Amino acid sequence: MIPRKACTLFIWQVVVSAEARGQGLALRMLCELLQRGHSEEVRFLETTITKENEASWALFRKLAKELSAKLEVSVAFDKETHFFGEHETEHLVRIGPFN
Repeated sequence: MIPRKACTLFIWQVVVSAEARGQGLALRMLCELLQRGHSEEVRFLETTITKENEASWALFRKLAKELSAKLEVSVAFDKETHFFGEHETEHLVRIGPFN
């Protein structure tokens, strides 16, 4: 949970072992997370993704569709401004609101 955004769950990383990929496990894990703990308070989910990370884009687009929620994208950390050209731009993905 983000301290100043109590209704927002931030996902840092989602990892599935190579042997288990392609079975929908990542989506199931995210849905399970949203069912646990403070689920009644969570109305948004946020993560950051680089442009080239097609697997993450597909996962979070699928999650937004599963939740019937809007997916918004903005720049979170710019390649030049924040990473001095050493890392790709990280895009903030915000999904919600959802129940």
